[in-house]
This record gives sequence, C-alpha cells and structure tokens, in this order.
Amino acid sequence: MNTSVYNSLLERIREIPIVNTHSHHLPDELLISAGLKDILSNSYVNWMSPPPDFDNLNACEEYINKNCSNTYFRWLFKAFEDLYGIKLSKDNFKELDRKIKEAYADNEHHIRILKENCRFEKIVNERQPNPGSNLGRPELFFPSFRCDSFFSAYLKDKPDPNNFFAYSLFSKQEINDITDFLSEVKNAIANKKAEGCVALKVAIAYERPMSFKKTNLLKAQRALNNPQASDEEIIAFGDAVMHTIADTAAELGIPVQIHTGMGQLRDTRPIMLLDFIEAHPDTKFHLLHGGFPWFDDTYALLHNYKNVWSDTCWIPYLSTTAAVDYYIKALEVSDTHRMTWGCDTWMSEDAYGALLAMEHALAKALAIMIEDGAFDFDYAVYIAERILRQNALELFFA
Repeated sequence: MNTSVYNSLLERIREIPIVNTHSHHLPDELLISAGLKDILSNSYVNWMSPPPDFDNLNACEEYINKNCSNTYFRWLFKAFEDLYGIKLSKDNFKELDRKIKEAYADNEHHIRILKENCRFEKIVNERQPNPGSNLGRPELFFPSFRCDSFFSAYLKDKPDPNNFFAYSLFSKQEINDITDFLSEVKNAIANKKAEGCVALKVAIAYERPMSFKKTNLLKAQRALNNPQASDEEIIAFGDAVMHTIADTAAELGIPVQIHTGMGQLRDTRPIMLLDFIEAHPDTKFHLLHGGFPWFDDTYALLHNYKNVWSDTCWIPYLSTTAAVDYYIKALEVSDTHRMTWGCDTWMSEDAYGALLAMEHALAKALAIMIEDGAFDFDYAVYIAERILRQNALELFFA
C-alpha cells in the first residue's frame, strides 16, 4: 500500500459529512454525569472485559495487557485520546474519568461529539425499549423501527427481549385470527412510518434461524394465543410475520435492516435469506454487519440481487483487517451505490472510535485498489462519498 496515497485519502475522507445508517444512541437522561466506567460498560470493550477498579493499578495494567490487541479497545482508547487529550496508561484511568465527568456536566457534550467530531449529519437510530423514538432530537436522529416484538406476540403478554409488547401498538387487543394479527402488524408499521421512521429493523438472528419460509398460515395460526405451541408452530408464526414486514416495507417504500452473522451464530449466515430475498424483489434489504464471519455470503447476495444493500457497520470495529478486505471484495463484486456505514454504538465516544476504525479501513482499502490499478484517486474519493453519505441519503431519505 502506498502510504502517501493512504494519507491523502484519509484526509479527504475526514472532510466528508456522514449519514450514519445504524446506531443505538442512548437518550439524554441516561447520559447525565456519565464517567469512564459508564462508557466502558456501554461500549463493545465490555464484551471483552468489564472495567477495572480504577484505584487498583495492577488491575488497570492487567486490563490493558489483556485487551490491547483487540480492535474495540484500540479504537475506543484512540477516541479517548483525541477527545480528552489523555494517552492510555495504567496510571491515568482516574484522570480520564475525571475529565469525562467534567465534560458530561454539559448535557450537550455527547451531541457535540456526534456532530463535530464524528461529522454526523443524520443518524438512523434504533433505540430499545422505545422503538421508533427520535430521542427528542428530530433534526439529528431518524428512527429505524425495530420489529422484533411482533415475533414474540404469538402470546399477547409475551414481550420481546427488550421488554417491549407488540400489542401496545395494536388497535385490537383481542386477536384470534392470524390474518387479523398480520393486519395489525401492517397498520403498526404504517403508523411508525407516519411518525417519522425511515426504516424497519429486524434483529431476530439473536433468537431464531434466519430462514423465513412462505408458510401455510394454518400452521402459524396454531401458535397464536397458544402457550403450548410447538417450536415448529412458533417458527411458522415468525415466518408469516417476517414476510408481512417485507411486503409492508415494499408498499411503504422503506428499507428493511436485517441483522446478519453474529447473533446466536446457529443458522444466522446471510445466505439463509436467499429464498426470502427472492420472494420480495420490490423490497430493499439493508443487510447489517456484512454477515461476519460469513462475508462470502453477502458478496454473493450483493452480486445477484440489486435490491440488496450492505451496511458495513460494526465490521471495522469488530476486525479492522477484515474490514479492509471486505471493502475491496464487496466493491469488486457489486457497485459503488449499495454500500453504507453506521457506527452501531450506544455512546458518543464509542461512535467516534468506530468512525476512526472505519476511516482507516476504508482509506487503506481504497489505497490498495488504486495501487492495483482498479481506479484513480478522484474515483476513490467518489466511492468514499457514496459509502459515507450519498448512498444513505438515497436509500433512507429520497
């Protein structure tokens, strides 16, 4: 890779205002007086290790030594250094905590990071347990309506994993027929779009396989209001829900964001969506995370189906090296108009860390492609502008 070209690309990328296509940013009231422990606990580094005791230097040193190779850790602490001017060492956790708490005394601090440091112009945000919320900031946050509660609602009093009840969105509170239930799902989605939602989100990969069959509604009917429903009947009920979501999205002209790859890991690879995507040629499918670790599945779907978009959220933060390879191969098998990026984070510092990872991975990938003779520098900048802004504007806001 030509370092000079990489540096020039990175400089140009950092001038682009960004439409962030996937976020879970927390509401203001949960960020009052936030400190370092709050950020670490609500960021991806917590998946690796819980925060250390800041008074215990040995614990701080062990925390650093254990996690320094991890990309979540690497980029988050680079974000801390950029934002608060403190370079990581075992001795400075308490000082960093103090500076963060001091900054969060201003309730607008987390928003300034998003607007000024991250350059986010618009954020497609999915917030549980209040699906469809714009966090009271409609100029910045544009909701993606999470539809997982519909899958749980074969029983009226069964919430989704985030403790949200689908029936709170329904006009009918006593439903005994599956067609009536699916009609309520369609109406609820239409209402959410009217309230400002720009996408639908399905993260059911954490709960069940990603294969959604065109099912006989009689089998789905057997699950409705049935506490003794079999696994097969519950799956059939979910299949009917998912096809209704896709049909409604096509009718309303909004994309469906689907979590692919990491989740329960059993039967969550993107290629399992093949028949489902084929059954809905008029629905725009925004596949999240590249299907990590099954990237090849997403390349194939991108190549064969023009109603498939790839959101590269999480990939650079999850594995920066893998993201470089992903950008190159996805661009080679697809086109420049069906790839986007979102931070996929709860906290502003984590969002900035995810941004730093993406900027590095994208600049490196494009520099390698320039060196390989794929295109010139100006076209590489065009690609970056498409991925970071223009594609998202066309997909969500056109």
